[in-house]
Amino acid sequence: MGKTILIIGGGIAGLAAGCYAQMSGFTSRIFELHRIPGGLCTSWRRKEYVFDGAIRYLSGTHPQSREHRLWEELGLLQDREIHYYDEFIRFEGRDGRSLVLYTDIDRLEAHLLELSPQDRDLIADLIQGLRDYTRMELPLDLTPSSAQEMLALGQTMMPMIGPVLRWRGVTVPQFAQRFQDPLLREGLPLFFQFSRPDFPMMLLLTTLANMNDHECGYPIGGSLAFAQDLAQRYLDLGGEIHYRSRVAKILVDTRGPVGRRGGNDLAVGVRLEDGAEHHGDMVLSAADGHSTIFDLLEGQYTGPRVRSYYQKMPVAQSIVQVSLGVAQDFANEPPALSFPLPEPVDLGGVPHDRLVLKHYSFDPQMAPEGNSVLSVWCEADYDHWRELRADRKAYRAAKKQLAEQVIAGLETRYPGLGDRIEVVDVATPVTYERYTANWRGAFAGWALTTRKMSMMMTGGMPKTLPGLDRFYMAGQWVEPGGNVELSAASGRDVIADICRDEGVPFRVS
Repeated sequence: MGKTILIIGGGIAGLAAGCYAQMSGFTSRIFELHRIPGGLCTSWRRKEYVFDGAIRYLSGTHPQSREHRLWEELGLLQDREIHYYDEFIRFEGRDGRSLVLYTDIDRLEAHLLELSPQDRDLIADLIQGLRDYTRMELPLDLTPSSAQEMLALGQTMMPMIGPVLRWRGVTVPQFAQRFQDPLLREGLPLFFQFSRPDFPMMLLLTTLANMNDHECGYPIGGSLAFAQDLAQRYLDLGGEIHYRSRVAKILVDTRGPVGRRGGNDLAVGVRLEDGAEHHGDMVLSAADGHSTIFDLLEGQYTGPRVRSYYQKMPVAQSIVQVSLGVAQDFANEPPALSFPLPEPVDLGGVPHDRLVLKHYSFDPQMAPEGNSVLSVWCEADYDHWRELRADRKAYRAAKKQLAEQVIAGLETRYPGLGDRIEVVDVATPVTYERYTANWRGAFAGWALTTRKMSMMMTGGMPKTLPGLDRFYMAGQWVEPGGNVELSAASGRDVIADICRDEGVPFRVS
């Protein structure tokens, strides 16, 4: 085998990077702090129920889509049934009407025209945008790091240049405010839960267009099963995973510039929390970006550009996830429902005037037959929960209180639900931090904004750090977007970069 790559983090980016490293002739070892693979792409069992913390839909599920090639290379999805949604989300207004974002474009158009015939021209603009984006197929490498890769991206995007320029700088709130109908003005910006005021319209169009074409779906079995399949693929390729192996420090050789490119230091290994050291030819961090740069490397290799990201760019929202196992079949309910509360409620220090309920009744592996798993994500204040965590009793009491408040809110929409609840589970931002080390307990990397969309199309964030050679980064902290498929593509992309730097062929089989 070739040179050794030490990979920090056994999430989707780290596992994908490991697979491509093995396929390209490297020896690789993954160090994962948890006892299971997947990182943020995970599920957990409570009694007879499985609660999912990540995949609601996955791009590239259609065998004819360009993105499906990624899963083929990684040996995924061949034996997994895919569920395709009829609705992305249903938004209930206080006037008794509902805005339903159907995944079928024709059905969505008819629904919008029925809701607001006075907005016919604007609806036509939206629907045309969706039809245009059904023609878009993004390349696997969304963040080109060379002139050749930039050219390939440009050639791929050329047929879509008109729609891309038309929508590139438009935010969902900007577009929604043009509607005359108040339900459309209010509901459309909540297309994605926790979306910011600068949430890009391009992402709404891309998501619904892909769902219309069955290029986005949910893999039956959920997030942990998906991650375990990827971990098994990595092991089958000859890789090693060291679980319960938290990296405490990246080892760096600083003995002078002789024979080194630009006089840079070299990443030569990792030291684990238990003091054990492992050495390799290069180090790849697919872990949390902030802890990697400012803790494992002690902030020694940053520069103004890197520091500005972590000082100024917004991160994904910290959340509390309340998961319920209920003795009731929700199969005939909307898969995602946003509904208003009679009165605003304070949940962990954050006011909420509506709840978003998701169910998993389409996945028979999540609950006993006739029962359902329900999931409610609530915006959270990380500092609030971090302070509570110092007092275990107060922390547990706060989680119990929040769950009771959420259940009371759900009962305003589903009377009597509380009597049918069999299991309650609450995950806070410090839960995310504990199991994934993600900065401030965020459930993803950077927040989705128009700036991030532009960064994705113009090279993304650097996968190396100034002053340090033989070190690379992958995952949601260098790939603006932060979802499962982009994390996997990031692992692919960084190994392609390493192969280019090492002068060896990049292989995908």
